[in-house]
Amino acid sequence: MNKKLLIASAAVALFAAGSAQAAVIQLTGVSGIWTATNPVSPAVSGGGTNEIRWGTPAIFGGQQSGYRFDGSAPPAVNVNENVDFNLGTFTHYNWPIFEPSLNTAQLTVETNLTIDGMAETIYSVFEFEHWETPNAGPCPNNSIPGLNANGCGDRVTFALNVGASDSFLIDGVNYFVDISGFFYNGALASEFWTKEQNDNDATLKGVITSRPVSVPEPSTLALLGLGLVGLVARRRAKQSV
Repeated sequence: MNKKLLIASAAVALFAAGSAQAAVIQLTGVSGIWTATNPVSPAVSGGGTNEIRWGTPAIFGGQQSGYRFDGSAPPAVNVNENVDFNLGTFTHYNWPIFEPSLNTAQLTVETNLTIDGMAETIYSVFEFEHWETPNAGPCPNNSIPGLNANGCGDRVTFALNVGASDSFLIDGVNYFVDISGFFYNGALASEFWTKEQNDNDATLKGVITSRPVSVPEPSTLALLGLGLVGLVARRRAKQSV
């Protein structure tokens, strides 16, 4: 084989080793269950499922108030690196009710991904505080115009709104998965108010980044290339003696 061709092939192989193709990442499943509430059942029903309810309807044709989480997969969704993606939706159903009411709730979310065919799972825990305000004036938030058209709005506080972070080493690349938390009106949520006889939503988001474990520097590749050239030159010198 031509020695120049051999050197060029070795250099190309080194460059190829240092530059990995973009991985195929899919969000294959997201599920959430309410794992703890205060008060507990029977005052709050639905523990261990994705929806909890509480209270006795205070108006004819009314419903109980509630929390619900719906994951955005399945079906599987392709995910791009360095771009926020949606994992699911938290919904507050607000209705005029009589006690008992929810005080706190804990949501556990399971996120399933595949990265170049490798299955990975991340668990996150979120905590919520609930204020079921009395539907009688003065309302605690009547400085917000229009919020209380059907009574006093209720407040949801995202008491623990930081999801899990994890990393996975696949084919020489570290993938970092961050479950960012619930977002409301484009910002990481701290709280929101929900009108009576209305629903309100917040979106759970995440992001994936990656970094190769080690990539040869251009100077290293150049030195290695010179070393290969020197090796060939020494072999030629020995053959000519």
